[in-house]
Amino acid sequence: MGLMTMEPDSNIAKNPPIEALDHFQPNGDRDSLDRAIFFATATAALSANILTNYIRYCLATQPDDSSFPTREKTFNQAAKEILTINIWLTLLESCGEVVPEWYRTFTHNAFRAADELAKEPAVSDVFETYPVEAGIIATLQTLSLNLCHKLDLGASRPEAVLALGDLIFDSAAQRIGLLEFSLRQPMLTLDTWVADLTNEAFSSI
Repeated sequence: MGLMTMEPDSNIAKNPPIEALDHFQPNGDRDSLDRAIFFATATAALSANILTNYIRYCLATQPDDSSFPTREKTFNQAAKEILTINIWLTLLESCGEVVPEWYRTFTHNAFRAADELAKEPAVSDVFETYPVEAGIIATLQTLSLNLCHKLDLGASRPEAVLALGDLIFDSAAQRIGLLEFSLRQPMLTLDTWVADLTNEAFSSI
């Protein structure tokens, strides 16, 4: 389902999965931080995969990489913007109107970890750039348009300007899977997963 065909409230969880995860909430501040660091790291990998798939989609009809000289230079910053929005989306998709305090802390820790993983742009700058107060659809459309322009991909396909937003929106199940995995699994499992982090790691969640 594309962004242009979504119902206004179709993106908000009807039965928030966070309610089922309440009894898996972190055991104290240190545990919350460690699990949030894992969640941010895994979501960063997911975000890089989404961006790579978007670029491959745009290059499918024009495989000459030299056509996009800024792609390598801006990849990491674009991936950081997607990471920030992915963490925000997970919060919206997993909760109802009330966010449990423990999950608010967990998400705050995940944003802090995101800034440690990649300094630029800062999470706060990303939120100043995009109209998050206008909702998911407007935010993803603006993000997609902005990154399409930064990556010089606008001329690759007519639908390139919104394709990234669709890829991010359609990754909801992976985001929720990473959240559940980060809260349910022992820290030893999470540490091992990060050490062995590959594209195939997502298939086990």
